[in-house]
Amino acid sequence: MVVAGTLELGRQHTAGASMPEHRHDDGDPQLGQEPRLATPSDSDTQVMECLRDGDDDALEIIVERYQNELVGYFYHHCWDQLTAEDLAQTVFIKLFRARSRYIITAKLRTYLYRIAYNAWVDHLRRQRHHASLDAQYGGEGGPSLRDSLADPKQAAAGSEVNTPFLRQRIQEAVERLPAGQQDVFILANNQDMRYQEISEVLGIPEGTVKSRMHAAVRRLRTDLADLVEEL
Repeated sequence: MVVAGTLELGRQHTAGASMPEHRHDDGDPQLGQEPRLATPSDSDTQVMECLRDGDDDALEIIVERYQNELVGYFYHHCWDQLTAEDLAQTVFIKLFRARSRYIITAKLRTYLYRIAYNAWVDHLRRQRHHASLDAQYGGEGGPSLRDSLADPKQAAAGSEVNTPFLRQRIQEAVERLPAGQQDVFILANNQDMRYQEISEVLGIPEGTVKSRMHAAVRRLRTDLADLVEEL
């Protein structure tokens, strides 16, 4: 489990670092005041405020909320469970180390994925990718990869692609995408992110996200044209 040992590892990485001062609402430091403790019912913002202000155990709440999602994100990149769990733990450690710099106006999920994306760039650029045919991209109600690759009649039939050969072909086709298209495709298709969220994670305009996604789908459609009859 990712949660096991994450807090202790984070503490080891920040050993010797000064803890943030606790403050009144007016912004003046108040030394010695016990921080408010986070609870599972708190919002992400409240939990991050507690973590930032000295409640180290708040990290465990964040891990419980997001570990499966982040493991899934990395798993769809590297296709290896242990590697995915290690990288997800790295994200939480980095979050813990940077807790005093967290800007409350930033959505926690977006902030975590920004860290995860950087971890992906650092460690997994050489690994293969796996794509889901049935996941929607661009938000709820958007087309699936199956819809985009197959003609309407074949897409409506909803036949399953479940052979190792076909999955391997799709994985290899995603791997051949240019880096920018690949990043957008995985966040949209595998992580169900809306274009606005992807824009915030990657730091690019939403219009660029859309154009890269459309280009990726066109390229995949071409690369997998011979599989259309099997979809």
